[in-house]
Amino acid sequence: MFNKESEKETLEALIAQINELLNEIKEEQKNLNQTIEKNHKVNMQKFNRLIEFNEICDMTNTIFEKRISSIEKLLYDVFKS
Repeated sequence: MFNKESEKETLEALIAQINELLNEIKEEQKNLNQTIEKNHKVNMQKFNRLIEFNEICDMTNTIFEKRISSIEKLLYDVFKS
């Protein structure tokens, strides 16, 4: 049979290994959270750029629609006369 001190030392060693693994997991989770936050910030910046690009495209399309409409009106007037 094992004596009590030997069992206690074995349990303490196992507990130390478990704590070491838990600390590694916690550190990895912190690193993952930092990476996720960084990626989130980058993605939000990209989304903001896309939104700005779409707004610019909308403004450009509005201008072209007005120009095309005026050209169509002029052509209509020319062919009408």
